[in-house]
Amino acid sequence: MKLTVLPHAADRMEEFGISVADAYRVLSEPEEEGRANLGRLYAQRNIGNRRIRVVYNRGAGDERIVVTAMLRRK
Repeated sequence: MKLTVLPHAADRMEEFGISVADAYRVLSEPEEEGRANLGRLYAQRNIGNRRIRVVYNRGAGDERIVVTAMLRRK
């Protein structure tokens, strides 16, 4: 899977201490998936003691374009 992180997502990931590896793991091994606003999709999973949600669009082929990422309550 190819991961493209948009600038806003990179800022949010830095703010919440979410690494690109964390985002990749959430997208490749989600515990929950669904539809987000504006036709986007989300995936989330627990990593350690954090519940990480990644909002993304599908790109060409197996590309995932990360729009934003955040921490959720468990």
